Amino acid sequence: SLRGFDADYAKARAAPWSKRSTVHNWVNPDLLVSRGMLAVGTRHGVRLVDEATGDMRWEVRSGDDALRRVTMSPDGRFVASVNVAEEQWKLWDAANGVLRMSGAKHDGTGACVCNFTRSGLRTSLDAGCQAQAHTLGLHAVAFSRCGQRLATGGKDRMVILWDARTGNAEHVMLGHCHTVRTLSFSADGARLASGSEDLSIRVWDTSTGDILRTFLGSHDTFVFQVQFSPADNRVLVSTGVPESRLKLWDVDSGEMLRSFGFCILAEFGPDGRRIATLSNSDFNVFHLVNAESGVVLSTLASHTGYVSSISFSVNGSNESKLASGSYDGTCKVWDSSTGALLRTIEVGSTIFSVFWGRDWVMDTQRAMAFAMGHHPRLGERSQVLALDAGVVRMILDRV
Repeated sequence: SLRGFDADYAKARAAPWSKRSTVHNWVNPDLLVSRGMLAVGTRHGVRLVDEATGDMRWEVRSGDDALRRVTMSPDGRFVASVNVAEEQWKLWDAANGVLRMSGAKHDGTGACVCNFTRSGLRTSLDAGCQAQAHTLGLHAVAFSRCGQRLATGGKDRMVILWDARTGNAEHVMLGHCHTVRTLSFSADGARLASGSEDLSIRVWDTSTGDILRTFLGSHDTFVFQVQFSPADNRVLVSTGVPESRLKLWDVDSGEMLRSFGFCILAEFGPDGRRIATLSNSDFNVFHLVNAESGVVLSTLASHTGYVSSISFSVNGSNESKLASGSYDGTCKVWDSSTGALLRTIEVGSTIFSVFWGRDWVMDTQRAMAFAMGHHPRLGERSQVLALDAGVVRMILDRV
């Protein structure tokens, strides 16, 4: 079936029209163009911002004042968020900020047999509880590149792999003995890396939930960030906090390939050849370095507060850009080739996380030309809609 096809939606759109109206869906990515969208997790909520204009599409505010992480599905349809005050992940509609799905939690219903007060507060966890859900606040969330899986981890030391389409837990993965801080899928989605305050990195088989490799004592401080190279399913980068050397690992052999610099953040560029790094000694300045040699290519300095998050663009022609979020309440967009600051987006709240996603915009003229090629006799009420990345819906009223 075509990705994202919604029969009810199609009926609703076609119903007011004449019987000559028909609904067609084509998979044709050439009719769509992508633009950069920044998912931003702040002290006060989640928002989606247009990278090019700085305009806010929507914001969901929360009163929990908690550290919050965000990511975006590869097709640009959803924003996922977690925070340390809740054990549930949440999936928001990128078009309007509507909550579409939440992760399961221990709530005394269904498979959960934990003890609760009448007011709904959990008093204890039952050892025999079969509910597949987190029990404490969450620190990490990641989408697989195909967008069909979501991984979460946090204070309860568990890593849970979810089906992002249904919200069902696929695997509950145990092994860490302290808070899980960071998660990253390999490019092919076959492996998931997790970093923890127990000083270890673990690599999991996403099809079975089994541990493939453990890097014990990978850092002398807790592991703050891990990321697979987007260009290689084998290479993994990791950092530690309060500060540790950046390390590159060969996941297949278990060997450390390289170690250089002292940093707390590291983010691979889209081609895997560059890494954006942040040192604790210069909390508001970060650097682009060569992934092979560690040589500094450029220095990016403009923030007045701690840089909490860095995200490269994956939007075709925008792949030379990256975004940074800071405690100074701003997102900044940079040209990663030159290090030049392109724009500053005022958010007005402490930023904990920023993720560069994409939105899909219809090239209407090309789409109508495409439709005319299939149905030369189109009525005035014909419409062309972008349903999903690469899926075009055309409601055709033929004369």
